[in-house]
Formats: sequence, structure tokens, C-alpha cells
Amino acid sequence: MIFQGKTVIVTGATSGIGAATASAFAGEGARLMLTGRNAERAELTRKKAEAAGVGAATLIGDIRDPDFCERLVVATTERFGRLDILVNNAGVIHCETVDETTDDQWRETMAVNLDAVFFMSRAVLRRMKPQGEGIIINVASDAGVVGVPKMAAYCASKGAVVLLTKAMALDHARDGIRINAVCPNVIDTPMLDDVFRQNDMEAEAGRRVFASENPLDMVAAPKDVADAIIYLASDKARFITGTAFMIDGGFTAG
Repeated sequence: MIFQGKTVIVTGATSGIGAATASAFAGEGARLMLTGRNAERAELTRKKAEAAGVGAATLIGDIRDPDFCERLVVATTERFGRLDILVNNAGVIHCETVDETTDDQWRETMAVNLDAVFFMSRAVLRRMKPQGEGIIINVASDAGVVGVPKMAAYCASKGAVVLLTKAMALDHARDGIRINAVCPNVIDTPMLDDVFRQNDMEAEAGRRVFASENPLDMVAAPKDVADAIIYLASDKARFITGTAFMIDGGFTAG
């Protein structure tokens, strides 16, 4: 119960990495504020957390809206008294080259993957600084470290998240706030299913193809990312800040 008494916000908490992260924090005693776009799935995640014996609440809204981000932070502190950890997890992907990417696809990618990280982090930092401590973990991607074909907007957005993470880590280390990014490769989530659909791939064949592209020859589970997030949020990682923590089966090693 290493997070007992701590309060965590998880964005994109309704499925995939977000739901696994919420479950992992609940298992370690953290209180949770969950947000996403699907109220029904958010409620399922909340009930699972409460079944683990922790306090949990949901607030559905659009994290592309800075006013909603502020309301989410206020609601969290009013409900639980404090805010200790933010996990910026929500994301979208469009599998297109630059010349194929529409204006709307570009703007949506940047709004969800980058703007929301900025808006949420800004709102949270204003509460964490007076506390003199806090943790922010951003879910980036290996596609934010190396280029990936037909993911131009996604690579751009996640690369920006990696450097935003590093800049914030330098700015706020002396405030007692550690800020890191995790960079997953292929994770078995609804987003991966969306990638298959966009590329006209059968799911089973797609998993074999993507697994073969990393040295460990596997598609990871959401829990693999959640476990890394738990580590980075814990005191075991007290000397780690400003990192892009690779969870990629060795994909970027070469």
C-alpha cells in the first residue's frame, strides 16, 4: 500500500493503459480521480477501484478545454483534500503521412496528445508547488523518440510531450516535483485495434507483425506500462526526473 493517503488523477482512465494504471494505483492504496470521454466505462473503472477499498470519483469532460482541466483539479482537491500525482494518459492516433493528414486530424492529435498535457500539468503544478511535492507522469511513446512511418502527427505530438516533460522537470525539480514520461511501444489496447483498422489489418496478423518489430518479439499488456508508472511515481524512483522511460521491448535500442 505504498500510495495510501495519496491522491492521483488519471486521464484517459476508461480503458487500456489508463484503466490499468488506475487499477494499479488502487491496489497500492491511492485515492483516484478518473476522467475520460466515456461515462459508462469510467464508472466501471471507478467501481473496480472502490472494490479494492479506496476512494474513487469520476468527472467526465474534455481535457482539450483548459477550463475543464482547472475544474478537474479543483474537484479533486475538494473531494480528497490534496493532489499528489497526475498521470497524463489520454491520446489519439491517425496513421497518415504529412501529405495525407487533414487539418482536423492534425489539430485533434495536437489538442489531445499535447495541449491537454500542457493544460493539465499547468493546473496541477499550481496546486503542487505550495505543497512542496508532487509527481507528474506523461504517457508519451517510442514514436516520440524515433520516427515511425505513417504516424507523422502522432510522432510530432509525442516528441513534443517528451521535451515538455524534460523542460518541466528542470523547471520544477527545486519545487520538490518529479516529472517523467513513459514511452511504450506496441501495447494491446483499443488504440492498437484502431491502428489495425486504419491500416486494414486483421488483428491477429497485425499483432504478429508489430511484435516482430521489437527484439522481444511481443505485444505488451497495459499492465506493463502501469507497472512502470507505479515505479516512477514511487519513492523507489526518488532520484529520477526528466526521463523518457522506454517500455518498448528494445525497439529503440538499435
